[in-house]
Amino acid sequence: MTLPSFESSTIKNNICQLVFNYIVEEMRPLITCEKPAFHRLIKGLTGITDTALLPNRKTISKELKLKYNNYVSTLTSLIDKQDYICNTADIWSANNKSFMGMTSHFIDSKTYKRYSYVLGCRRRKGSHNFLNIAEVINEISDTYRINNSKITHIITDNASNFGKAFRTFSNVSTSGSDSYNVGDFNSELEIDSDVSNSDCENNTNVEYTNVGDLLSESNNICNPDSDYDNICLPNHLTCCAHTLNLIATTDIGKIDDKNYLKISKITFNKLNSFWNLLGRSTVALDKVYDYCNVKFPVPIASNIEFHLVIIGTRIYVPYPSSAAVFNPRFSLVYLNCAPQ
Repeated sequence: MTLPSFESSTIKNNICQLVFNYIVEEMRPLITCEKPAFHRLIKGLTGITDTALLPNRKTISKELKLKYNNYVSTLTSLIDKQDYICNTADIWSANNKSFMGMTSHFIDSKTYKRYSYVLGCRRRKGSHNFLNIAEVINEISDTYRINNSKITHIITDNASNFGKAFRTFSNVSTSGSDSYNVGDFNSELEIDSDVSNSDCENNTNVEYTNVGDLLSESNNICNPDSDYDNICLPNHLTCCAHTLNLIATTDIGKIDDKNYLKISKITFNKLNSFWNLLGRSTVALDKVYDYCNVKFPVPIASNIEFHLVIIGTRIYVPYPSSAAVFNPRFSLVYLNCAPQ
């Protein structure tokens, strides 16, 4: 290979890598690399005149698949070395499309440093029912060859579809998902006071069956009579932060304490008046921004009172992952966690 051709190949590879990194990190469509304005930008920055040195959409697509396969291979090997991991799962809709994402977390046994990685962000057609959720979780786990015995828990929100998915397809008793621990059936039960000891002693011909054993046996089989017998999910745990959020947004309305109702009514009225003022007056909004140096958020939850309490107690600082409300993507904090 001559020197000019070698230099040309090196420049082409460098440009391709830089363009690829830009498209991935900024989450731009692949067609970006073929835009005339983008070509002029690269030519102006590099000084090249040969358009053959610029990558096209096909080149970026091949590089993307290669990088993804390397990522899966590296992360699979890394997870295989861990004794225990904890995964998270969430499902959402954006632009009239459903997406489901999973992350994996573990602590290095030597350095005690926590590592977090993205397992996948899958486009899912259909409703957010428990069957779709179970299938996606199972597919992503199979992609990285993750054994359920390695997963201590999968953390999700308190949505009923997640709870039903784990109650249906988990071979272990779930925690925090509206299910009962079958082991409790094996514990000693208190006999009602109106039942005499003599009545219990006279029933000597009664054949007792351990309900706990029966439920455990049936629970260890993941629906053998259904078309989803290949799906088995690990233990389930609901997110404590989401639980606290539900308490503050839903359960707070069930409080009937008179002292609380009196204080909260006055407080919420003040906050509502303040909120309405900011919505009507741009002058008031500018003054708040001058003092606080932040903009107030637009609440997306159904209970606006909870957001008013938050505003009344602290100043809201926007977090980068808030963009996930409008775009099907993870925070860059997770995306930048490349396997090491």
